Amino acid sequence: MISDFNCNRVYLSAKMATLCPITFKGLTEVLSKHNILWSVLEETKDIWCRDFMPIQIDTNSYASYRYHPDYLLKSAKYRKMITDGSVIGNSLGLNLVTDLEHIIIDGGNIVKCDDKIIMTGKIFEENPSYTVAQLSDKIENTFNAELIIIPWDTHEYFGHSDGVCRYIGNNQILITSYRDIDQRMTDRFVNCLKPHFNDIHELKFSGKSSKSINWAYINWLQTDRLLILPSFDIKEDAEAFEQISHYMNNYMIEMVDTRDLIIHEGGLNCCSWTTFEILK
Repeated sequence: MISDFNCNRVYLSAKMATLCPITFKGLTEVLSKHNILWSVLEETKDIWCRDFMPIQIDTNSYASYRYHPDYLLKSAKYRKMITDGSVIGNSLGLNLVTDLEHIIIDGGNIVKCDDKIIMTGKIFEENPSYTVAQLSDKIENTFNAELIIIPWDTHEYFGHSDGVCRYIGNNQILITSYRDIDQRMTDRFVNCLKPHFNDIHELKFSGKSSKSINWAYINWLQTDRLLILPSFDIKEDAEAFEQISHYMNNYMIEMVDTRDLIIHEGGLNCCSWTTFEILK
């Protein structure tokens, strides 16, 4: 399975240039500075590429799935924002594996960890016609990876695991500063993850005033050699940079002003789609 540590190309929705111009400018400038290939996807209906684009399995294949999230089904306005990632994948000439094409998935609910993937329990809520065993088998067989389920905090209606934790290599996980929000839920996350990883670390921040957006630091954009963190012009920016630099010390790390992105309730991993391509 292709992990974030292997990805060498970044795609962004063309809509970002007008909807979030500050973030778009900052991202593209940093990517270009570090010679990371980037492109825009023209046919998207919103900016959250991670959620609807196919998930890369290996150098030649991508898993398609049904992007039909409950939070976009509430009105005709939101339903118009549902992008069919398979259509875009086909236009890019991707080899799409269709084993999951009838399974409702958000790409933001998949955190890749070498031979494991982490998802919240929302995956079962959105696919009630499958038993837990059936759904788990389908996902594990498609990605050739162990499926690890963490609880879905229903106060966060997206149900995405990439706002909770990220893989930092060497069989270790970093969790966002969730204890500032819910200590009991954090303990549940840790208890679910601990049997599968050597170490579980947690981000910690001195201030509490911005705890509603501190989750976005874990939602970084990652390639094979560059990590881009969000910046909000608050003191937690420096604390996040220091801690993540410690855990990801083999990476070049940059920060980008994402204040015009976070108001749309998403982060840098959410708005990007990263792939591994064999470069000529």
